[in-house]
Amino acid sequence: MRGLEKEIEYQPDIVQVQIYLAFDEESEKALETAWIVAEELLDENIWVEIEPIHIWIDDPLGTNIYDLPKIVINGKVMFIGRAPSRKELLEAILDRVGKKLTSKTSREPVFSKNKNDGFLTAVTIDL
Repeated sequence: MRGLEKEIEYQPDIVQVQIYLAFDEESEKALETAWIVAEELLDENIWVEIEPIHIWIDDPLGTNIYDLPKIVINGKVMFIGRAPSRKELLEAILDRVGKKLTSKTSREPVFSKNKNDGFLTAVTIDL
């Protein structure tokens, strides 16, 4: 019966992220954020292909004309002229593949003093 067993292969979702970059801090921040998010999404079986594209501009003031950095996710321009936060980029990538992040929120107790009886009340807040 061993010959009849088939190994099931799981294909991860593949997301293509193109980042048009200048040689400035904001572009560097955008690229670093993309690498961090790509690594996080591996746990969600989402493979993020990052393609950094540096734009050579002779005039440093010309950077404003191109609105760099520019981030394109699966063919759609998602961010222009600024580096997104980790959360913004994560949500944009998940939106483009039609998924939501599995809940990895932590629940931490927060205590507050009840004014009437002086006892502490525990409340949890999703982070």
